[in-house]
Amino acid sequence: MKNILTAQEAFSALQKGKTVLCRPIGDMLDFSDLDQFPASVFGKPGFEFCIKAELMDLAGIQFTKPLVPHEVEDDQEIFIVMPTRIVKVKYNPENCEIFYSVMNGFAQADAENAVLQLKALGATFGQAIDYVEVEDGFNEKPKKQRGKKEPQVKTVQTVVTEKTSEVIAEAKQPTIVITEQTNVTTSEDALAPVANEPKADPEYQKTLDTLLQRVKESKTPAEVNAVYRYTRTWSDKQMDPLLKATHKRLTELADEKPVESEPPSLMVQIQNAPDLTTLDALEIDVAARDPQIQPRLMDFVKKRRFELENPPSNEPDCLLEEPF
Repeated sequence: MKNILTAQEAFSALQKGKTVLCRPIGDMLDFSDLDQFPASVFGKPGFEFCIKAELMDLAGIQFTKPLVPHEVEDDQEIFIVMPTRIVKVKYNPENCEIFYSVMNGFAQADAENAVLQLKALGATFGQAIDYVEVEDGFNEKPKKQRGKKEPQVKTVQTVVTEKTSEVIAEAKQPTIVITEQTNVTTSEDALAPVANEPKADPEYQKTLDTLLQRVKESKTPAEVNAVYRYTRTWSDKQMDPLLKATHKRLTELADEKPVESEPPSLMVQIQNAPDLTTLDALEIDVAARDPQIQPRLMDFVKKRRFELENPPSNEPDCLLEEPF
């Protein structure tokens, strides 16, 4: 099932290098490449769009490329590929198991491709996986925190009815009775510093501060995700502040809108090129873009070149003649 996009979402995806498909709304035919439609299709009503899934082949089995963190939204339903099953969960970047499953390429947007990926992994090692079960969530009970048992203390209030002040004062004093005592140690243990705490390691704190600053200054999702190469030996607790910072920055980058003063997109510049000299310069810029979008941009270059070289026939003949 394809995710239907609006014209604005489709145009934004096209600028990011995605392959966008189009068809008339309500058409029973499948989606087609954009070159089958006029360039003005994004501004006309009656059309719907989708992103063409990127496929990969492993051990002769074809499936969609796994999800990456910056493409997944919070609470989005995803399917994690496990060695023995497929687990359906909602994406939560603060859950390390879910986050690293996406980060390491073991998550799909639908169950069908998740099953195909697991079968392909099995086939890579010579194993034929016939049946794959899809489960909801990890079904894990929360782990109980371990700790020393403190002695249970029972307070017994003695009631005395004598009238003398000494007896009444004594009656108000609680009697302490220890009913159970296990693993009791000296009080110095409670005052000892806890080992392996992140804040107790100055080298960890220095590295963390540096990575947090780098995440804050990152301009692209790739720069944000690059910080994880320095955290391979960190524990889940040490990773927690960095995970929150990267998720926040990725959300900010996804929400950022182009500044009004920025020049129009390369495709718009090509369509509005006033002369061949300007078009030649824009063609050079096309070569620097993502290889996946270059053929589409070159189609616009060829179309605009034809328009500039073949102006409308109703123009004065003197404009078409070569100067002496």
